[in-house]
Amino acid sequence: MQRVLLDTAYGHIPLSDAVTRNDGLPVLDQAAQVARQYRLSHELRGIAGIRRGQQG
Repeated sequence: MQRVLLDTAYGHIPLSDAVTRNDGLPVLDQAAQVARQYRLSHELRGIAGIRRGQQG
């Protein structure tokens, strides 16, 4: 779970800047994959919320 939380944070930081946005998305994807593997639904919702925030 700690790895998912750290990866989520590390993925979220680059998303705040258009120049580094593409660097953060793969990190979030990896965090989501691990969260799905271990059925960490709360973390998955958080990652989904971050991604929704970047889309619009």
